[in-house]
This record gives sequence, C-alpha cells and structure tokens, in this order.
Amino acid sequence: MKEYAYNKSLKKLLKGKNKKKEGLSINPANSILILFDGTDNKNRRIILEFSEKLKSKGRKVKLLSFIDSKGELMDFGMAVYNNKSINVFDFPKKHILQLLESEKFDFLFNLNIDDHKHLHALACKADASFKLSLPTKYSHNFTMIMNTKEKKDLGTILKETNKCLEKLSQE
Repeated sequence: MKEYAYNKSLKKLLKGKNKKKEGLSINPANSILILFDGTDNKNRRIILEFSEKLKSKGRKVKLLSFIDSKGELMDFGMAVYNNKSINVFDFPKKHILQLLESEKFDFLFNLNIDDHKHLHALACKADASFKLSLPTKYSHNFTMIMNTKEKKDLGTILKETNKCLEKLSQE
C-alpha cells in the first residue's frame, strides 16, 4: 500500500514536469544542486569539500541533505531535513518540496546511494537543465544515470560526477 501511494504521488509530480527541455548552454554548470543522505558525518564532510571545490571555480552550489533522525536538527552548513519532513508513504511533505520551487539549476546531482524514495522525489521535483543520478528503481525524469562500480563509496561517485561535469562544461 505504501509503495502504491508513493508511486502514485511520484507519477503526479512527474506529470507536472513534462516541459520542453531547453538544452545546455556552452558553459552550463553555473548553478548546481546536490541531493544526498548526510546521516553519516563522513559523507557530509566529503560533500562539503566537493562543494567548496566547485564554489572555488565560481559555481553556485546548493546542498540539500537528508538526516535520518526524528529529533532536532543541528546546523550542518547546508539545508537539511529529517524523518519529520516525510509522510507515511516516504514522500516529502509539502514544505520540503517548496524548497525547490523557486530556483532553477543548471545541474542536479542526485547522490542517493540508498535509493531513498523521498530524496528521489525531490530530485524529480527540482528544476534543472541536466539531472545526473545514481541508478534507481523508480520512475524518473533524469537526463543521465551514472552507474559506478563502487555503488556505496561516495568518494568514487564524486570523482565520476566531477568527470561528467568537466565533460559537459567548458572550463
């Protein structure tokens, strides 16, 4: 029942996102959104270092992280949400979906290693010209799926992500 309700909500979300793709510009990587599970402090540090490298190249980077917790959230230097922001069907509540409504991004990196449904839905909701994601079993509107040998190693995944970014961008 939960899976059915989630898939129904996801299809409704995707139905509203069927707009014509604009294509990529010559240097499309000016604004980047990174979605990831930041429950593990090590993963948060790796992502923060990666985003700092991107920022040092003049890119605008926004991070949105899920923290597997029901308690109060600390300031981790990024936008975060937790289990209180997810409904019983593992779909993000409206206030979390609204975080992504006002911005358009050039790139989205969906670094959803554990294929969390709510992170997946946020990646589908986000307005980005190019959406790069790890493999998923759910319906999606991603531009490219990146399958790495080391599916759980965030460092390896970020190296591959950076290669994609460099190939698609003109430095």
